[in-house]
Amino acid sequence: MTSHPAGARQTLSALALAATCALTTTGCIYDNPPGRAALVNQRTTSVTLTLDGAAAEPQEVTARRDSLVRYEDRTIKEEEPCVDVGATVTDTATGQILGTVDPPLCGETTIYVREDGTVEVR
Repeated sequence: MTSHPAGARQTLSALALAATCALTTTGCIYDNPPGRAALVNQRTTSVTLTLDGAAAEPQEVTARRDSLVRYEDRTIKEEEPCVDVGATVTDTATGQILGTVDPPLCGETTIYVREDGTVEVR
């Protein structure tokens, strides 16, 4: 079995990035993987993302990390229909609402929580 050269380079790049992150004390904030909804927390404290709806579980994202957005125990992917729900981002420790996200949430949605607590959706 032979591997495709571009795939091998991509795998090596991912491994190099992971090793670099593991060796630094500052941690890494990764960009949204292609085709997956994500929240990127740039703050020095944790935030919680709560999607609208009774079935939604709050999702905590620790300081200076990112996480894929999950709805009904699945990630929201680009190749699937968008989820017609909004969300609220709160400071985990205080419960203060930092911002809201209007529906729909799609695979290309990235929610950024900036250091100053503002919420930006792209």
